[in-house]
This record gives sequence, C-alpha cells and structure tokens, in this order.
Amino acid sequence: MSVFALFAVTSIYALSQANRFASNSRYRTLALAAAQQKIDQIMTTSWSVAGAVPAVLTPGTTTEQAPNISLPLNGDPFNSETGLSSAFSNSDTQVLDSRTTVITKLTDCSGNTGSASRLLSATVTVTYTYRGLQTNLSLTTLRSTDDF
Repeated sequence: MSVFALFAVTSIYALSQANRFASNSRYRTLALAAAQQKIDQIMTTSWSVAGAVPAVLTPGTTTEQAPNISLPLNGDPFNSETGLSSAFSNSDTQVLDSRTTVITKLTDCSGNTGSASRLLSATVTVTYTYRGLQTNLSLTTLRSTDDF
C-alpha cells in the first residue's frame, strides 16, 4: 500500500511540474507573437524618401501596457461568461505584461545621420511576470525606406 501511495504522490508531482512547464511555454509563445506583431507593423508600414516618417517609425521609446493595450498574455476573451468565472479564476496565474518599442536612427550607407538618415533600428521587448519571475523577450530588426 505504501508503494502505491508513493507512486501516486510522485505522479501528481510530476504532472504538476509538467503543467508548470507547459504554462511557461505557452506564455513565452504568446510573448513572441506579441513582439512579432509589432515587428511586422514596423516592417510593413509604407515609408517613402520624399514623405514624412510615419508615426510608427518615429524614433524614441514607446511602452504599451494594460489597461491601455491588451496584450494576449493570459487574456481569454471567450472566458467572459458568468458561469465560467470564479473568485479563484486568476489567483495564481496573474500575468503582468508590457511591450516596449525602441526605435533609433542609424548612420545609413550614404553617411547620413540623425534626421537625414533613412536607416532605423527597432527593438521590441515584451516583459511579463509569471509566478513571481520576470521574463523579457526581445526582437530586433533594421528598417530602411521603401525607395532610394
């Protein structure tokens, strides 16, 4: 009987640990998707040499976080029914998240610097805290004008 009890306790512990790993992996995947979404927006915005720099490509630092923006981490829009929520819904899985975008002008191949430069570096960092551990995920890209 004690061997069976030991097996049961060990199995429950192993399954709980596997569930923690799965949750962590799920949040990391969602953070990567949030960063890729912003990188895609930066890369696909039209930018002509003759035109002004689009707002999304303006150099500087932008931080987005709840409640101003809804990042997809731990947010299930389909879990809004009264019967699906309880006082314990988010007790141990609160995910505090933010997305920071840093855009800087670089020296382009013509030697232009500052506002005359047509080359940008964009770094998108998604930061989230899950179970007391803060995690950062960063993606960086280079962007130039659509025409030369």
